[in-house]
Amino acid sequence: MAPGGIPGAAAEVGGGGFLTCSSLLSEHFLLQQKSECHYTNGMQRVRYLKRLIWGQQEICYYDSDLGFSVARTELGRPIAEYWNRLEWLSYLWASVEKFCSYNHRRFKNITVDRRVKPRVKISTLKAESSHRPSLLVCSATGFYPSEIATKWFKNGQEETAGVVSRELLHNGDWTFQIQVMLETKPRLGDVYTCQVEHISLQTPITMQWVAQSDTAKRKMFIGIGGFVLGLSFTVLGLLIYQKNKKGELPVNEGACPMTPSFLNKQT
Repeated sequence: MAPGGIPGAAAEVGGGGFLTCSSLLSEHFLLQQKSECHYTNGMQRVRYLKRLIWGQQEICYYDSDLGFSVARTELGRPIAEYWNRLEWLSYLWASVEKFCSYNHRRFKNITVDRRVKPRVKISTLKAESSHRPSLLVCSATGFYPSEIATKWFKNGQEETAGVVSRELLHNGDWTFQIQVMLETKPRLGDVYTCQVEHISLQTPITMQWVAQSDTAKRKMFIGIGGFVLGLSFTVLGLLIYQKNKKGELPVNEGACPMTPSFLNKQT
C-alpha cells in the first residue's frame, strides 16, 4: 500500500513517463501517474509536471516552476507530503534535466524536427439544384506537423467568402488530414486553385480545377476511352505478330519455299 492508503498503488518508477496501476479490489480503481514536459521556445524554458490521478481525479502534483508538490484532495495530501521530503525533492528537481532535457535531445529528430509532406487533391460535389452553389473540396492528407494553411483562389483572386474548413483529424500514424471546402457557382472556363502551405514544403502545393460543361466532359471521357481502346488493340496486334513470327518453320537453303523439305531432298 502506497503513502495515503491507496490500495494496489505501485512505488515510484524512476524516470517513468506514464505509469498505470490497477487495484486488486473488486471495484475497478485506476491509478495513473503522468510525467509531462512542457517546452517553450525550444529549450529556453522547460517545465516538468508530475501528476497523480486516482480514478478520474487528480489528487496531487509536482510542478518544477513551484519547486514542490501540491495536494489537490485530502487523499493526495500525505502523498504530496511524502514527495516534499528532501530525498524526493532532489530527484524531482533533477527531472527537468534528466527526464525532460534528455528526452528532448533523444527524440527531437522524430518529433519536433519530423516533417512529412501533404498529399493534395480536389474533388467536387455537384449541387442538386442549378440555383444552389457547387462545393469544391480541397483535401490535404498525410502531413506532419499539424500546422497547415489552405487557401482557395478563383481566376487568380483569393476567395474568402464561402470557405469552410473542417476539423483537423488524426490519422493514427503521426500524420494529419484536413478538408477545406469552397461554395461557389462555377462558370464555364473559371479556374479554381487550391494552395497549400506547410513547413515541409519549400514552395506551396497548388492544384487546379477548371469548370467545364457536361458536353466537354463527355467529349474528354470519350477521347480518353478511344485512346485506351486503340492502345489496347495495338498492343494485342503486336503480341499476335510476335507469336506468329516465333512459330514460323525454318526454310532450307536452296529449297522451294512452297514444298516440304523432304520432297526437295528426293529431287
